[in-house]
Amino acid sequence: MPVHVLLADDNARFRAALRRLLERDPDIAVVGEAGDGREALELVARVAPDLVLMDVSMPDVGGLEAASRLTDLHPDVAVLMLSIGCQSDTVAAALAGGASGFLVKGTPAREIADAVKRHGRAGPRRDVAARP
Repeated sequence: MPVHVLLADDNARFRAALRRLLERDPDIAVVGEAGDGREALELVARVAPDLVLMDVSMPDVGGLEAASRLTDLHPDVAVLMLSIGCQSDTVAAALAGGASGFLVKGTPAREIADAVKRHGRAGPRRDVAARP
């Protein structure tokens, strides 16, 4: 059974590229996309993903706030954060807010897919899979 993933990033082009990358793996199914944290929170209730791959910086409700709300409302859904950079305070805030891991957007495609499967199958847990 594939890991069901919701993508949350305000950059539509990045989301599309990420979707194409993840859908190459038969063990991953992208079940929805959101352009901000508020939309991600609304979609989680409808599409029931195993994991939300969420950008840290988004308009309206940012990724850190959305991850915290999401893990409170849906503790069975893992959240894997994405960011352009890997600042220790951002990583710490993401993990403190309930994210199970953190990836830098420049991480190789295979590593992103592997992290999605690992975190999505394991459920919420704290781990850092970041690349400088």
